[in-house]
Amino acid sequence: MRITTIEVRPLDLTLETALTVAYGSYPVLNYALLLVHTDNGLLGLGEASPDPEVTGETQAGVLEALNRLKDILVGKDPFDLEAILLECSRAAGEFPSAIAAVDMALYDLMGKSISLPVYALIGGHSRLSVPLYPVIPLDQPEVMAGMAARFHAMGAETFKIKLGSNPEEDLRRLEAITNTIGSEIRLRLDINQGWKDPRTAITAIQSLKHFRVDWVEQPVRADDLNGMAKVSAAVDVPVMADEACINLNDVFRIAESRAASMINIKLMKCGGIFQALKMLAAAESAGLSCILGSMGESSIGSAAGLHVVTARSGILACELLGPLFILNDPATGYLVDPQTYHARAGELPGLGVKLK
Repeated sequence: MRITTIEVRPLDLTLETALTVAYGSYPVLNYALLLVHTDNGLLGLGEASPDPEVTGETQAGVLEALNRLKDILVGKDPFDLEAILLECSRAAGEFPSAIAAVDMALYDLMGKSISLPVYALIGGHSRLSVPLYPVIPLDQPEVMAGMAARFHAMGAETFKIKLGSNPEEDLRRLEAITNTIGSEIRLRLDINQGWKDPRTAITAIQSLKHFRVDWVEQPVRADDLNGMAKVSAAVDVPVMADEACINLNDVFRIAESRAASMINIKLMKCGGIFQALKMLAAAESAGLSCILGSMGESSIGSAAGLHVVTARSGILACELLGPLFILNDPATGYLVDPQTYHARAGELPGLGVKLK
């Protein structure tokens, strides 16, 4: 099996509700689609989901990077995964989401060529399904409470809450949510660097003792590991690194500095499935807990992440929610039970998704 042709397309995903976080609001996600064709008639799908605030990438930059990689990919055997990804990384530069698109397309082709789902290539079943939990975007307290109430009526008991404007207003947001749907819900708070400095973050987290908070994600600036270490040492709630944990080197830096006890691994930050597995192994060795996060990818990128979660029991939680809120998903096959919010990797070969 050899790669013959490459197609690179813009992928502009329209969301049902704008994703609003501490650093911006995104009604449309400007991504890229990668199609890799082989001489035996197979098609490998990849998705690049850049975030300028996290990895410094833009859609235009990712499209240009993927087009530069065409000459490298053509003629290659997808099973030469490590060598291909290394060559692409050297050629593309600082474009991890572009490398992630190549990575998942190669895994898709490998699985299709031997009639196995991707999870079977990286460890097999560690679980049959994984629970998802809704994300409540940053907004006015009453708006967030109303959105949480709709999900609660559908059976959700755990919520990821986007915060980070200022601690006082964030507290009012949480109070509005819990006053509306009850104080027994579990909260996973994502600050997206919004509290900025450790003193503010410590004060804010200490004011949350009457809520059921599982963890607080990226409370301070991503470049302030010492500050995040101060926060981790001062509070009882686990602190998670997201924007501060892009790649494998960051796992070691976070562990060494004790900046956090948890990390959020995202395929788009680290460069795909191959690198995510390395990060997970390093984190487990260092005693750091892991979740698998999302940039709001379509069914293509979300399926790639779901195969990782399916194959690795050490991942505590999964946030691959994009397909549930994208109005123009380019693919089908991402399997979520709308009654239970459990996602499962299918048994179709490769990623298990198809273009519409």
